[in-house]
Amino acid sequence: MQRVEKCEQCRFDSRDWTVQDLAGTLQVLGPWWRELLRWVDPALVSARPAPTTWSALEYVAHSRDVTFLLGHLLHAVLTVDGLELPGVDPPEARADDPPLDIALDGVVDELEGNASRLARRAATIDPTGWSRTAVVAGAPLDAADVLAHAVHDATHHLMDVGRGLHALGAPPATATGTVAQLNVSSGGVPKLPVATARIGKRGIEGDRQATRRHHGRPWQALCLWSAEAIARLQGEGHPIAAGAAGENVTVAGLDWAEIRPGVRLQVGEAVTEASLYALPCNKNARWFVDGDFGRMEHTRERGISRIYAWVLTDGEVHVGDAVVVEP
Repeated sequence: MQRVEKCEQCRFDSRDWTVQDLAGTLQVLGPWWRELLRWVDPALVSARPAPTTWSALEYVAHSRDVTFLLGHLLHAVLTVDGLELPGVDPPEARADDPPLDIALDGVVDELEGNASRLARRAATIDPTGWSRTAVVAGAPLDAADVLAHAVHDATHHLMDVGRGLHALGAPPATATGTVAQLNVSSGGVPKLPVATARIGKRGIEGDRQATRRHHGRPWQALCLWSAEAIARLQGEGHPIAAGAAGENVTVAGLDWAEIRPGVRLQVGEAVTEASLYALPCNKNARWFVDGDFGRMEHTRERGISRIYAWVLTDGEVHVGDAVVVEP
């Protein structure tokens, strides 16, 4: 990368991301938006939390447009020699903006298409392409910088929408559970219990993933799961236990069906924000009597899935500490 793109508000730092992380994140933006808004009152999706703060619908339309334009910029960087472009001021919400008359599903589909094309184009870039640069707003920029900005813009606004929906009164209300178990491993599952840990920007210290292909991105810093969901599966006869499926924090006492993308949770001293549901993989088949590890996927039952989270504020956490929803 030619540039370091950082953000104090959402903690984005382009140095934390590989090109593969960026491309993989672009591929899941469509599902991310759908899950963030799936259980939200449609009236709140089009409502502004403040006169000069966009609604969720306006934010997704903005992300659709940004990914489209950045797709064109990536193509230009890779094909136009000596490219120089001025900087562009990002649009801002105005109190007198007319309401958008567009369907949410269609906009999310368009965003998903734009982001997926951007990721697929990145997959075709050879070493010569990665070394090409353009000048934008007087500074050099390469293909990796375009991808980093696309991911930063998109994920930052997903967080904005989470905060906006909370301000509008979307569930969940503030609630308190407890840390039932903390789990770490040197790679793979099961993760084993520890009494205390420090949660940092990249997750629980001392924990690692055996493979980075589908794990380890900043929005996957933590994996959280419900003790009640585990008990439900045990009641069906499955030999699963806390930590077996790889969650870092096993949480008790919360209505897990309410924990969706965009919801913030304080875990001990750390502040986190739920990002995407964790998709189960075949390494978890051993915890199910019939090998049907898809039983814990969010599409099978609301409130049964593990969920990933960003870490917004670092801190210590101990077994028995409070887990506060929307602190």
